[in-house]
Amino acid sequence: MISCASSHYSALPPYTVTTPGKKASTPVATAAVFIAIVSATYLVHGGTYYPHIVVDAQQQVRLEFLQRGLQTDEACQATVATVAQAIRVSCPLCKIAVQECFAGPVPEFETLLSEAPIAMPSSRLPRGVVTYESDDGALALAACREAERLGRSTPGAGTICYPPNAQRTMPGTTMPRVGAHPALLGFLVLLFAGAVSAFIGYLIVRYEALHAHWSHDPAGVGPQKFHAKPTPRIGGLGIMASLFVTGAVLLATEQGTPGEQFGYLLLASLPAFLGGITEDVTKTVSVAARLMLTMAAAAIGVMLLGAVIPRLDIPGFDTLLRWSPFAIAFTAFAVGGVANSVNIIDGYNGLAAGHAVIVLAAMAWVSVLVGDQLLLISALAMIGTLLGFLAWNYPKGKIFLGDGGAYLLGFWLGELSVLLVVRHPEISPWFPMLLLVYPIFETLYSMYRRKVEGLSPGQPDRMHLHQVIYQSLRRSTSEEAFNPAAATRFNNRVAPFGWLVTLACAIPGLLLWRETLWLVAASIIFCIAYVLIYRLIAK
Repeated sequence: MISCASSHYSALPPYTVTTPGKKASTPVATAAVFIAIVSATYLVHGGTYYPHIVVDAQQQVRLEFLQRGLQTDEACQATVATVAQAIRVSCPLCKIAVQECFAGPVPEFETLLSEAPIAMPSSRLPRGVVTYESDDGALALAACREAERLGRSTPGAGTICYPPNAQRTMPGTTMPRVGAHPALLGFLVLLFAGAVSAFIGYLIVRYEALHAHWSHDPAGVGPQKFHAKPTPRIGGLGIMASLFVTGAVLLATEQGTPGEQFGYLLLASLPAFLGGITEDVTKTVSVAARLMLTMAAAAIGVMLLGAVIPRLDIPGFDTLLRWSPFAIAFTAFAVGGVANSVNIIDGYNGLAAGHAVIVLAAMAWVSVLVGDQLLLISALAMIGTLLGFLAWNYPKGKIFLGDGGAYLLGFWLGELSVLLVVRHPEISPWFPMLLLVYPIFETLYSMYRRKVEGLSPGQPDRMHLHQVIYQSLRRSTSEEAFNPAAATRFNNRVAPFGWLVTLACAIPGLLLWRETLWLVAASIIFCIAYVLIYRLIAK
């Protein structure tokens, strides 16, 4: 656990801890648990199944019906049968050439279902697309426009025809493109979650004496303790409680899919939170156990929300992601990795929480652009909760996130990142990658640095970027090192540097959220800049 204030050390040398050798069976047991999680998820989830029908119509025009993927083959087969029967009734002379459920995820299908331009006329449906193919391009476009005209005369069956290579808009999105209601709802969610979180934080601080014997994080014990006095490390309890209260109110007042799916997201987050909060209270839960529980949370997200990474826009690797077991395993590993990386940067007052607020604000803005109410509400609810927490955490550090809060926050960021890409193929997978590149690269570089120094990659030390910034600030002043007030001021000065780093990633991400090549370039530039800045400060 990395806590959020200052230490009693004056020189602050690179500090390492010697830990007992782990049993040889530990890696094997961890791998076995991971395989069991992936296998169980695959058996329950079963991949993605696309309802796919190809129809040979009159005048040498071929129509291809494609709907968004479903989680079970049974649901897909039922959808295919219903659509095929409707086609036979409405067009007796049409011939159904293909009627199938195609197992995925399939990048080509996701492109057809996205808002990206395609090289043929197409009609957009609330949950799918119809493409029109013919040797005569004008004939295919005419058939598309005729379908749009007929759709207008049929209530509830409207379609929109787009010519070849035209930008397309998904109709019937979960949030209207224009209108004050979604924005107002999101604002109210943010305010309510913030108020509840701040109130719970007040209760934790006000009645600290009642729970200090099990909630306190001691000062000056271990290489990553940087606070001047024992402090409650159960801020995650307030964050989770605030999210649950917000979810309950949302379900009671806003009946519909977004409220239900927000509840599923909360349910999925429970293993990650419980593993962390148990460590906060008992100090006995290993890093491997917390990581496995977070991966189990990601697996639940796969089952409840279909949150499986469909692509990374990397040739060859995207082919592997078409195989559902690999896609599920990679998703669980990625979400677990993000959660662990957020826990690593949770080192000083406001650092991790402020980073998350900026990232979630960027996600919320793009959610507005693509019209996704679930992702908007989920991002704003967590922003409000974190702002309520920061009222007690920053600047004076009266309460810490703890492992429960850090792993919950990391899971939330990772899961929303996956859902952005799954639900909106027009969003580049490198958009959330750039938003989170700071904690991710911090983790990878720390592992590399320790390996070069002959240490275990998982061994804690006090040489993370935020820690060397702190040491640099301490060296630059003559204030008394043992003065608690001065120690707290040093602590508070670190977080704004981290926030600037996050903003440096969020701003180009918001400008380039569709452009994979530019986002990859920005991510590479950040990694190079990180290494140069780190080495300059560390000297």
